[in-house]
Amino acid sequence: MKTRGLKVLLLNYEFPPLGGGAGVVCTHLCDELAKYGHSFDLVTMAYKGLPKKEQVGSVTVHRVPCLRKKKELSNTAEMFSYLPAAFSKVHQLMSKKKYDLAHIHFIIPTGNIGKFAQLKGLPYIISTHGSDIPGYNPDRFNTLHKLILPIWRAIIRKSSIILTPSESLRQLVLKSWNGNPAKIKAIHWGIDIPPAPKGRKENRIIFAGRLFDRKGAKPLVEAAMQMDLKGWEVAIVGDGPQKAELERIANGNPNIRFYGWMPREKVLDLYRRSKIFAFPSTAESFGMVLAEAMVAEMAVITSNESACPEVVGDAGICIPPKDVSAIKNALQDLIKNPKKITQMGKKGRQRVLKNFTWKKCAAEYDKIYRALARV
Repeated sequence: MKTRGLKVLLLNYEFPPLGGGAGVVCTHLCDELAKYGHSFDLVTMAYKGLPKKEQVGSVTVHRVPCLRKKKELSNTAEMFSYLPAAFSKVHQLMSKKKYDLAHIHFIIPTGNIGKFAQLKGLPYIISTHGSDIPGYNPDRFNTLHKLILPIWRAIIRKSSIILTPSESLRQLVLKSWNGNPAKIKAIHWGIDIPPAPKGRKENRIIFAGRLFDRKGAKPLVEAAMQMDLKGWEVAIVGDGPQKAELERIANGNPNIRFYGWMPREKVLDLYRRSKIFAFPSTAESFGMVLAEAMVAEMAVITSNESACPEVVGDAGICIPPKDVSAIKNALQDLIKNPKKITQMGKKGRQRVLKNFTWKKCAAEYDKIYRALARV
């Protein structure tokens, strides 16, 4: 007997082209879940020039007014400015259509709307992304999380299940959650799987990410300044508040190049043409950039903290993230051993193919959807 597709009320304050990884995850997961027949009404932030309503694949996008000023990033006040209009739109949609469940991205701020949906008899699940969890990003949200911890716990208590993209993030949720640990489940995100790269790779070491302190670009640049980089380029891809400091440290070194922000496809193409990916981040909810580098057959050096070792497993090199000497030694070891770079690249790609596909991720989400909707 063929099971029916579910009607899902989807909440995420970020959706492409707004924000970073959370919106991209939402898009890919919905595309894969649509193959099970599911359809989605998404309530997200409006932004200048974007239509109030549009169809994006299986997702009907409803954009509501907010105070957002930047496409790539929003502050705490801007995030919470999404809630009043989102509450109104959710009430309107639920009065017109019967949904099977609500799927909410981020405990805070979006999870507040889940409590309203639950009051109307609609079960809801929450996918976490890191910054919505106390202790994950203390340089930005430490004070906020302390103030709203009772609300944060109430949102989890009312939810049907909380899904994290890594076991590392699940453990971080449990540090602040005083309820049933069985309610928190880890399901790894997936990534798109491109064809294996062809042709000769170039002598390039890549860092890609927002230039915040926790991402680890600074110790990488410091390590690079202590090395003989003859014949090699260190590519810093991304933008952020730390860029000017990094440029000062690099001091015009011709082997260290700052690419700035790049469209996603250009970044992935750079991966395919490069040999080493260095990403000594102190906090990753999953580490999608690591999986994307691995599937492009790059040798990966990353942090031994948060979800990074969970993603790379035995297919990468894990070092203390702020240890400049450890980063330098790992880079020099690879540069001296081109065969090792190739072997690590092949092993990394196979690990991603086995563990981190959207097909595998969506299959687990579909089971949870149907268990909650009882179909």
